[in-house]
Amino acid sequence: MWLFIALLLIACDKKHTIPEQLQNKQPDLIIDNAEFYLNSCQSLSGVFNDAGKITSRVIVTFPTRLMSYCSEERTQLSYDGTYLTVKLCRTAFAAGGCGLERYRSKDFQHWQEYIGITWVNNEQHEAWRQLGSSSTKADEINKVIP
Repeated sequence: MWLFIALLLIACDKKHTIPEQLQNKQPDLIIDNAEFYLNSCQSLSGVFNDAGKITSRVIVTFPTRLMSYCSEERTQLSYDGTYLTVKLCRTAFAAGGCGLERYRSKDFQHWQEYIGITWVNNEQHEAWRQLGSSSTKADEINKVIP
């Protein structure tokens, strides 16, 4: 009886299978044994293969922007060896142009959002804060190299 229940729980565990909506989709980015899928401007999902054990999860859900739509053609996912970076292009209804948003993570768990340019000792820096923070101060800055 216990064996049957254990097998049933394993069979019903969605973490060990690739979700249906991702099965026929090409990954937007592959890093080692991980595949990443952008779900429009809503979220980023990952499928991980750890020694044959496949798990999937939503890695980050992006803040919603009322009265806007996502331009998927201009949305990008990249990896520079340190940061996984997501660039989202959202356009407000009845307006032109793209409101570019950037998010990044080193470990796929802790995310930062780009909040603009700041100057330190007459040098230009990019300012980043933890995603979800309401602080106006940067948690991290990176020097912009021309």
